[in-house]
Amino acid sequence: MDSSDLSTFVSAHYFSTSKESRSTKSSGIATSAHLQQFSIQRQQQSRLSPKRSLPWIDRSFVKSKKPSTCNRQPYFSIVQSHPNSLLPTCYSSNAQSYSTGTTTRTVTRTSGPERILCCLYEIPKEVETRVGLCFLNYSTGKMILSDFMDSQIFIRTVHKIQIHQPTELLLPSSSLSPNVSKLATILKFNISETVKISEASSKFFDPHEGLAAISKYAIKDKDDTEEHVRIVEELIDKTFALSATAASIKYTDELVNKSSNTLSKFKNLRISYEGTENTMLIDPKTSTGLELVENKIDKNGLSFWKFLNTTSTKMGARSLRNNILQPLTDKSSILMRLDVIKELQKDKDFLISIRREMKLYQDLDKLFSKLLSVNHAAIKPEQKINYILLLKDSISITLTLKKLLEEVNLESQLLQEAKKIFNNTSILEIENDINEYINEDSVWASSCLELKNQQSYAVKGGANGLLGVSRQLYRSSVDSITDEIEELSKKYDLPIDYNFDSFRGFYLKIKKQAFPELNEVPNIFINVVSKKNFIECTTMDILKENAKLKEIISEISMLSEQAIHELLDKIAKNISVLFMISEAVSILDLLCCFAHNSLKHNYCIPKFSSNLILKEARHPILETQTKNFVPNDITNTKNTSSVQIITGCNGSGKSVYLRQIALLSIMAQMGSPVPATGACFPIFSKLHARVCNDPMEMSSSTFSFEMKEMAYFLDDMDDTTLLILDELGRGSSIGDGFSISLAITEYLIQKKSNVFLSTHFKDIPAILTSKPNVVHLHMQSQLQWDNSMKMLYHVGNEVDDIENIGIKLVSKYFDPDIVTKAYAFSSVLKAAEEKATNGSLLGEEKEKEKSGLTS
Repeated sequence: MDSSDLSTFVSAHYFSTSKESRSTKSSGIATSAHLQQFSIQRQQQSRLSPKRSLPWIDRSFVKSKKPSTCNRQPYFSIVQSHPNSLLPTCYSSNAQSYSTGTTTRTVTRTSGPERILCCLYEIPKEVETRVGLCFLNYSTGKMILSDFMDSQIFIRTVHKIQIHQPTELLLPSSSLSPNVSKLATILKFNISETVKISEASSKFFDPHEGLAAISKYAIKDKDDTEEHVRIVEELIDKTFALSATAASIKYTDELVNKSSNTLSKFKNLRISYEGTENTMLIDPKTSTGLELVENKIDKNGLSFWKFLNTTSTKMGARSLRNNILQPLTDKSSILMRLDVIKELQKDKDFLISIRREMKLYQDLDKLFSKLLSVNHAAIKPEQKINYILLLKDSISITLTLKKLLEEVNLESQLLQEAKKIFNNTSILEIENDINEYINEDSVWASSCLELKNQQSYAVKGGANGLLGVSRQLYRSSVDSITDEIEELSKKYDLPIDYNFDSFRGFYLKIKKQAFPELNEVPNIFINVVSKKNFIECTTMDILKENAKLKEIISEISMLSEQAIHELLDKIAKNISVLFMISEAVSILDLLCCFAHNSLKHNYCIPKFSSNLILKEARHPILETQTKNFVPNDITNTKNTSSVQIITGCNGSGKSVYLRQIALLSIMAQMGSPVPATGACFPIFSKLHARVCNDPMEMSSSTFSFEMKEMAYFLDDMDDTTLLILDELGRGSSIGDGFSISLAITEYLIQKKSNVFLSTHFKDIPAILTSKPNVVHLHMQSQLQWDNSMKMLYHVGNEVDDIENIGIKLVSKYFDPDIVTKAYAFSSVLKAAEEKATNGSLLGEEKEKEKSGLTS
């Protein structure tokens, strides 16, 4: 493929908005040829049609007096914005109504994943690869900022996007015009095709505006007035992150207001800064290959996250996922977590009690975030009482956890911190506020009639004197309807039932057996509707009472609304404490999950030093699915065995051995016990793994795809990197594969990283084992009496000297004639090889003799 063909191919397959072309998008990293050719093409397009939108960019955000020419269906339409509005929160169910001023709107609540915006800022023309990121979660009102120097292939940026899984990506126009930047191209190659990509004018990326927005929207803790100042001071020098924040705010304020009938707005945000210094970098290829959060074959299948996930709350499950993708690198933080686990392991009853209580929690992040919305618009009016009852239940569970923590003598610092949070006086203040306004016997309502009764009676009468009168009228109207139904049942000798919904009010249900034909229904029954087993109808008297009841309910709601609004405002003053509870429950649930898993599967508490030493290490998932799983001892030291080359026949367990090293390292740095009888780990800052069973890339061979990944890894290695390579060079010819594998291995020896690699090239360990830090290990197997192979799944220093292992492994699958011919061909090839070797040696001897005579 020449350069012009490559340019056409990239344009057609990677930068088209059509569903067909986007579905063939490569998952690999863009090469310099891709970038160069696409830049040339963009320049030509700019000269020919300078006002034309990029085909894969939604430019609707860029202000213009002209209507958008983008082919995409617009996501938003312009509406009047609230003067204090900021961010939306997406609904997640079916139709609902909510109040906006004096009008009521019906909206459709969309189901699906959380809606998350990622705004990215870079300066493409600068040599430095500094990147600023701002993530906005519209479901939880959480803003996460990052500002860091990345590698030349932007591994950390892709890693952050993988962790937070944005549904929308916002880029500055300078990254897209006149040339598409390297970062923009790499992102395009490494994000899901469902992610919406938009462009914003570079003028919106103003760090001063970003800092002002943070100062305005950060939550102000009434008990800690300096916390707000600390947040601003922490971010004041993060200019790239602040630039991304400014554009995020502007983008949201402009576009979200176009969808105000499907979104509600936030008046405050949970703002935090997430650095890259204290977490391990796991590149996206490694995460996919190790199936850390998703099974590659079946999205609903078992992954590392699903296997470890025995958390009791949604917050804990999210925390587990984030910790798997970015384990800790701060030793003291890891040891603090392990101290908690040791304490929980000692008192199993205490652990069970805590987990049992936490299972009663709702998703606190989403529950509490509704209090951030302007005028609490994220809470449906008819659900506000239910919402308050959920808050009350959450407070009650928290107080129970507090009691459980007080009953034991806590030693670990993290448990003491959780206890301190649960002892915050604001928690009791919230509970007292709820009890002041809401009757204590109010319960969660699920049916329409229960919900109406709850709305009518939940607020205490003392909150408004007129409520008592309205409630008497409500009770009288309901009694009149039920009396009318009883009279109809007696008069017509029918078992008449009734039901209630918010649209029709009360209506009657009569079994079809009473009136096989609709024309047999007495005339007093009107609005007759035939259902499967019932006839639904009503009467004029019931219709009148329903109309009267509707007015009474409306009046009660209006009288109760003021009290509920006051209560929500009081609770919202303690919003920072509520989010502290959510964070405390999240980490407590995570550590209880680790403790539960360690007791269930007999894990050990890891230690940390400069060397990797594992005693009887096991694969965490396979040991639970395989009978008599064979553990292995693993030792990797900097000066004597930092590079380990593993050989062995197919099916001997090399891949399992390599994978378990990576998974156990992740578990240890999360602060989790590991499946081994003894374990000592170094702290790895980066993990890169190239493991088998990767899908073939559309536009390249297995070998070239493998080499692109290797270049990806080698560009970002240092002495704190753990590198796992499974069957390096397997996709090419024997000569080329061996040569490149040997060259890469020699390069890795010089990098002083911790390296584990497997290979079928027996000459590689033979050549390199003379190096002081290289060790050759072999997965053991035995030749059986019937010429078959028995895998021992045990790694050792002895190399099996068994000929024709490959033929022996597959002989049971083929006809004996094929196997016999295979052995014959192998003998011929071996004889030819020996002849060639002997001939070469004889030639050398003759040359030496000739040289001696000449001299």
